[in-house]
Amino acid sequence: MNRTNQNGTTEEQIERIKVRVKGTLPGLPAMLHMAPPFREELIARSLVDARPRMAAVLIPITLRADQIHIVLTKRCAYPGVHSAQISFPGGKMERGDEHLQATALRETQEELQIAVAQLELLGALTPLYIPPSNFWVHPFAAVIHNPPNIWTPQPDEVDQVLEPSLQQLLKPEIRIQRETQTSEGKQEVPGFQLNDHFIWGATAMMLEEFLCVIHQ
Repeated sequence: MNRTNQNGTTEEQIERIKVRVKGTLPGLPAMLHMAPPFREELIARSLVDARPRMAAVLIPITLRADQIHIVLTKRCAYPGVHSAQISFPGGKMERGDEHLQATALRETQEELQIAVAQLELLGALTPLYIPPSNFWVHPFAAVIHNPPNIWTPQPDEVDQVLEPSLQQLLKPEIRIQRETQTSEGKQEVPGFQLNDHFIWGATAMMLEEFLCVIHQ
């Protein structure tokens, strides 16, 4: 049985998020709050001759004890531009994917080792171009129903699953500027300091838009 708190039942919370995601999105202006200072120049420079590849990620939410949590993953270390970074589950569109939503759902199922039936798609957010990997990334929001108490992600892709609460992510003190190794060298970039993890770049930008959407 679902319990009720000041925010309503879990069903009411999901319905409110669904309505907001399908409404007018904050878009790039909201994302730019968490953008590295060089991003707009880098995008303009990168898109001159680029043929971007299509990719999709899922911004999964869970409801535990009537609190909203957002699921993030820490990538395994590998020889690539996004090695060991905090991200949302997702990846490039494959030949067998009917559409980008299918890409996001498939990748999430594989990375988090959960059933597609547990995922309820809520809607699409604003696509974002990622210059270092030359991807147009299409984010989608979804609810994970009956999430596991202990995550057992795909060990070849995911080192760790993070599940911060919405309350934690909205704390102003976790928004910081930090020197980080980027594709443009070491730079001061904005991001979310989540305990020992620093969320920055495209993930921080997509997360910022989603927080704006669900916390209207």
